[in-house]
Amino acid sequence: MKKQVLTYLFLMVLLSACTNKVGGHYFFDHIDQFEKALDQPDWTYIETQAEELNFMYEDNKWKLQLIGDEGEYEGIDESINKLMAAVKEEDILNVRMELVTIKAHLEGIFSL
Repeated sequence: MKKQVLTYLFLMVLLSACTNKVGGHYFFDHIDQFEKALDQPDWTYIETQAEELNFMYEDNKWKLQLIGDEGEYEGIDESINKLMAAVKEEDILNVRMELVTIKAHLEGIFSL
């Protein structure tokens, strides 16, 4: 009886973990704050947020290369470059689009 209960609990934990992101909360939290900053644009703050995201990516790129495929982390690199250009142009629409693209690539990397 104990063995069955333990097996059932183990399977529940294992299956519930499959629907969650494995990591990367620091990226997702930063992107959420970034998106909120776009509601009332202060372009100096937004530029700082973009630079921080770029720094976070560069600092953690090796981890992303280990757990993701080349298309995903190269897509993040490309989207961050486009994001930086859109911030310099103060183009909210393209900033939002690149943030969503970055988030989608990250979800692909950090999901099971």
